[in-house]
Parts: sequence; C-alpha cells; structure tokens
Amino acid sequence: KAIKHSCVVECIHTATLLHDDVVDDADVRRGNPSANSKWGNEASVLVGDFLFAKSFELMSSEEDIRIMKTMSEACTLLSEGEVLQLINLYNTDVTEEEYLKVVFRKTAALIAASCKLGAILSDSSDQIIESLNSYGKNIGFSFQLIDDALDYMGDENKTGKKIGNDLTDGNITLPLLNLLSRIDETRKNRLKKIILESEELHEENLNFVVGLMEEYESVSYTRNLAKKYAEKAKSSLSVLKESKHLESLTYLADFIVDRNF
Repeated sequence: KAIKHSCVVECIHTATLLHDDVVDDADVRRGNPSANSKWGNEASVLVGDFLFAKSFELMSSEEDIRIMKTMSEACTLLSEGEVLQLINLYNTDVTEEEYLKVVFRKTAALIAASCKLGAILSDSSDQIIESLNSYGKNIGFSFQLIDDALDYMGDENKTGKKIGNDLTDGNITLPLLNLLSRIDETRKNRLKKIILESEELHEENLNFVVGLMEEYESVSYTRNLAKKYAEKAKSSLSVLKESKHLESLTYLADFIVDRNF
C-alpha cells in the first residue's frame, strides 16, 4: 500500500511539472531539456493528463474514502495555486500574504497530503494524522521559500536554473516582494520597470536587482522565514515516539533549509 500510494503522489507531482513547463514555456528542467522542449507541448500536456488519471485509478481500489478525499483536495488546491500564480504574473502589488497563499496551494498542499496519506495508510490516530499533515505543510512552505531564494543567490551548476529565472518569468516571489517593500521610491520605480520588461532581462538589470537584494538582505529574509517554517514542522512531530523514522523527518526539515540545489 505504501509503495502504491507513493507512486500516486509521484505521478501527480510529475504531471504538475509537465504542465508547469508548458505554462511557463520552460526549456530546462533540473539542468536538462524539459519534456515540452524535446517532444512539444501537446505530448507534455497529454502525458501529464495521463499521469493524473493514472494516480486516481491507483487510488480507486481503496475502501478508505479519506485517501481519495485527501488527494483530490490537494489537487484542487494545487490547480488553484497555479491559476493564482498566473494571475499575479508581473503584479508588483502582490502582498506577502497573497504570495504565501499561492505557496500553500502550489507546493505545500501536496506535500502535506503525502504525509497525511502515510499516516492514514498506517492506521494512525487522528492526532498523528494531523501532526504529519502539519509537518508536511510547513516543510512545503520551507521548500518553496528556499527554492525562491536560490533563484537569486544559487549556483546555476547545482540548481540547474539560471539566476533570475523567476524574474524573467514575471513571477514575483518573496525575495522580490521583500525588496519592493523596503527600497526608496526612485529605485522602486526602476525595479518595477525592470519587472514589467523582464522577458528581455539584460545582465545590467539583473545585476542591479541582485545587488539590491544583497544590500537589503531580501534573500536572507526569505531563508529566515523558511527556517521558521522548518522549526514549526519539527515542533509538530512532538506527538511521535522516538524512532529512526522521527530522526529522518527531523533531518529532512533541516536539509530542506540547508540545501543549495
């Protein structure tokens, strides 16, 4: 059961990546050519659809309705997150609260669901199910925040993405939001102009943005918030007994924050 439902989560996750790259018109995924750049948008969308359908077929044999409910709710939230992100492209008036709503739906919801699923499948108590759901949600936030930080300060050879990729896509993430909320009006106006014209991002403008982020420690702010979510995740595990599995979950929360890829 555990292996089968791990496949369910992986199918859903892979489907979202395939669809994501089509929406973003991405050429690269994890340092390699994206599926849509190799085989076209049509094939990527259809394979993504197949993986979604397959995941629900795999779940359909289970009698516990909580399994289907958990994953269908996660998929609904995930789709909402993608739509909200699309609506907010190039929108420099997005608030941190609105950004975090997108992160919850787009990233944290599926991770929370996968953790909750494990607890359900092992016949855990409601308290432990909720504990692992909370753990998954918080490491989901942490994971996405670190991803957004690495987009501006990561090593391209390790992340497999160019610095400023989110900026080029018009995706206003927390480092940029934090910067916009703190700089003076003159530089804010220049920054907004760069964002609105970021599809053709010149190196000079990218260096300007990255330089401001270093000056105002916007990436550090993002990393620190990620650490807070990781600590929340670890705190939610307090109901679990000491075991190698608890150690692994604790290690994972720390690893997500410390990773450089």
